[in-house]
Amino acid sequence: MDFNALTREMGTEETPQLVKHLLALGMEDRRLRFGHVLSDDGIRKYVAEIDMSRDVVFVVTDAELDIIGAAHLARRADHAELGISVHSDRKGRGIGTALLERCTARVRNWGVRVLFMNCLVENATMMHLARKQGLKIAVSGTDAEAFVRLPRGDLSSLAAETVAEHLGLFDYALKSSWLALQGRHPALAMSPKPRPDTGASG
Repeated sequence: MDFNALTREMGTEETPQLVKHLLALGMEDRRLRFGHVLSDDGIRKYVAEIDMSRDVVFVVTDAELDIIGAAHLARRADHAELGISVHSDRKGRGIGTALLERCTARVRNWGVRVLFMNCLVENATMMHLARKQGLKIAVSGTDAEAFVRLPRGDLSSLAAETVAEHLGLFDYALKSSWLALQGRHPALAMSPKPRPDTGASG
């Protein structure tokens, strides 16, 4: 586990921070993330339409508690669809890998068997990450579809996600305390609440 890329589940109260993260993406990174250059209003609309009662967003934050990496995992009836974004100056530090691994564990614990990701063929970073994590890739023109069939969740996947979430929350608490000691209160008045329910189903 990379302790420089600790993940945690984002709470609904943190959606403004997610908007800020996505707005900070450059035009090229927006195109690679969404398949086209999404406008600022388009990003706000995208975040507003995330169904947090069904989907989940995992994040990695920096020392200032700004989101530097995020994964939106959309739950469907027979599969889960994944989208990952990482700030350009933080790429190559294991953030994308940590987010993908966290999402894989959640999909298994949901009882969903297929994880799906759509990206542009030229998105070399995501293509490499998908192959590294065992996703099969089908290419059609400029688009690539990556997918993997996963085993059902078990004690190991439940334990992996529980440990990852607790480490992420501990990381958040340490950063919050450090900012408070410096007289710079965190953006959020309260720490994210622990979410022990991983959504496991039969």
